[in-house]
Amino acid sequence: MRISILKTYAILRAKVLFRFLVKYALLITFLTQPIEACKLWAVCTSSGTTFSNLSEESSSMIQNELNSFYYQSAMMLDGWSILGYQDSAHQETTSICRSPNTAPNDSSLYWETVENLMSNERGIIGMGHLRVATSGSNSIPNPHPWIFQNEDTVFSLMHNGTVNKDLLLNLITDSGTDSSWIETHPPQTFGGGQWSESGWESVVDSELILLHVMKKINLLGDYIEGFKAGISDLVNAGVNAGQLNLIFSDGYSLLVFGGASGLFVNEHSEFTAVMTQPNDDQYHDWQSIANEELIYIDPDTLLRFRNFIINDLDDNPEIPPTKFQISKAYPNPFNPVTTISYQIPKDGFVNVSIYDMKGRVVKTLVNKIQSKGNHLLEWNASNGQGYSVTSGVYLYMVKFGGFIATRKMILLK
Repeated sequence: MRISILKTYAILRAKVLFRFLVKYALLITFLTQPIEACKLWAVCTSSGTTFSNLSEESSSMIQNELNSFYYQSAMMLDGWSILGYQDSAHQETTSICRSPNTAPNDSSLYWETVENLMSNERGIIGMGHLRVATSGSNSIPNPHPWIFQNEDTVFSLMHNGTVNKDLLLNLITDSGTDSSWIETHPPQTFGGGQWSESGWESVVDSELILLHVMKKINLLGDYIEGFKAGISDLVNAGVNAGQLNLIFSDGYSLLVFGGASGLFVNEHSEFTAVMTQPNDDQYHDWQSIANEELIYIDPDTLLRFRNFIINDLDDNPEIPPTKFQISKAYPNPFNPVTTISYQIPKDGFVNVSIYDMKGRVVKTLVNKIQSKGNHLLEWNASNGQGYSVTSGVYLYMVKFGGFIATRKMILLK
């Protein structure tokens, strides 16, 4: 009897020790993992669609993205934020919610914010950020996006990566020769003292990136070209594109810059989404953004700019990106014929193809060298075999050089 009791006791101790060792091993594994980088999420609804009138399928897909974002936040110890834009003149935003906690520790607040975003009858753009502090403090203002009010437009920027603040200050001030821009638009990062003195340690590199980009936009008078110029400055100054995963918005569109496969994009008939760490399900078809690729997304368009960064030593870039243009199909919606127009800056090989929403080629309209200038094509809603296609949403994609442009069109029968 005594032997039996001792044997049972030994077994119980062994089980307790085993559980302890397993928990210890898991703890060690967790503690030795590399520090997570910030996570970004953004979505832009398609033309005529707002968050509140999305189909059940589309709404569920975005909810799944935000559910995944919620659980990712458990590792993002320096806060989260969600921002929404409405459909009026780039300027009205739904209440931005920032918190210094993880989303699971703010569960009620997080899901209340998501509900406010998804029920907005005029909401067209959503942006979210999970922060791991590598620059500045972890105080409430620091989860992105950073906001810049420029006349009637509210610009916002989210960033994943780390950029030397002294390098950024050098770019903003033209190597210290002109500090007027940063003096009139000082960093808003919370911190003790003046930003240029004791408060410098609290300044966040991401806000300095925004200030540099906004300076370029102000100089060039153009949102897209200013963003391109600002990013080109950073890369030419030696910043690795892998430290420049960015989502930038003027309230109507998204500009997405990716480095080292740091961002992914998913196109759907009712919205386009971008995530740093996308959720994996049967409904999404996430595509990695190429290194140093810029994507422009608005309710009607998706434009891809590859190789747009111009080296300072290159006085004659091969393709000026501003000259490659694609217009909306007209009429749209259509039945049974619509016209596609585009412009190329020089002679070159062009491919124009029609795709369904599953990414399958329906018909190739052009696949040859074309002369520079404007071009018009008609599509009569037929496939490559000459048969009529069914009603629905289709994409037309124009490829020229390193540039790819995609737009949506709707066939109604």
